[in-house]
Amino acid sequence: MDDWPHLHQLWQRCTGQGGAPGADGLARDNGDIKALYARGISMEDALHFLYQQRPTLQAYTDWIAARTRPRPAHASSPHEDVLSAAELRHFEEHGYLVLRGAVPRAQCAAAQAAIWDYLGASPDEPASWYRLHPGKRGLMLQFSDHPALEANRHVARIRHAYQQLYGAGTSIYASIDKVSFNAPETPQHRFLGSALHWDVSLQQPIPFKLQGMLYLSDCPAQHGAFHCVPGFQRHIAGWMQQVPPGATPREWAIHSLQPVPVEGQAGDFIIWHQALPHCATPNRGPAPRMVQYLTYHPEHCQDQDVWI
Repeated sequence: MDDWPHLHQLWQRCTGQGGAPGADGLARDNGDIKALYARGISMEDALHFLYQQRPTLQAYTDWIAARTRPRPAHASSPHEDVLSAAELRHFEEHGYLVLRGAVPRAQCAAAQAAIWDYLGASPDEPASWYRLHPGKRGLMLQFSDHPALEANRHVARIRHAYQQLYGAGTSIYASIDKVSFNAPETPQHRFLGSALHWDVSLQQPIPFKLQGMLYLSDCPAQHGAFHCVPGFQRHIAGWMQQVPPGATPREWAIHSLQPVPVEGQAGDFIIWHQALPHCATPNRGPAPRMVQYLTYHPEHCQDQDVWI
């Protein structure tokens, strides 16, 4: 691959070796993130390895080679429009859409099995759902490297939907992201997710970028469904001007906005505008809700420098 200069510079910046100029960490142009994603490696895994191990260049090179996952040929198949006029109108109005049955249920079941194995837990042993695990971060699991997860990342319909929303002339690339595991609430185990939030700066204008997630398990409204505030991408600029003095927009959103559930079944994929406030919710169902995150980023798009 021709991405080695970016990966080499990342090693230099994170380990302080090789006399790398510039700031510590990731490059501003996201070239290193794109290079990692192209090889099927998550940014979190790479940074953890670099900062914790401080590897030599050879050890880093070997790690990159061992973690590289070749992409299937269909991952770069020619684009074709997959969204109907009604779906495009829904997205324009509400800021999100659901691709029903985007991923075969068998692939979702394989991803679920991989998550159970990663956690050392079992769907038939509820006590195992709540055990401590070093990879748990609230609802999120530091788990992204598995063939079952990789297979879901290359579903053509999902890529084509992103491409159609961004525009045929926009170059996009896929993220390598994590999964989440939202076990049912009990008197001893409360919901560990975040309140209504954004994953982007609220400095206006918010660039047009998309986020997405795949339901790996069936998810009715009360079973920990994804929630968002439909249409808010069209109103956020005016709403920001109405935030009361002394309140921050993020705090005010929790108290003033009412999100709605987006139900789905295993294999349904949700895409939403990054300006939509959103959240997971407490799971009051009989089994854990499992989700895989996946988005496509536009090649040339920078979020705002100032975080609000």
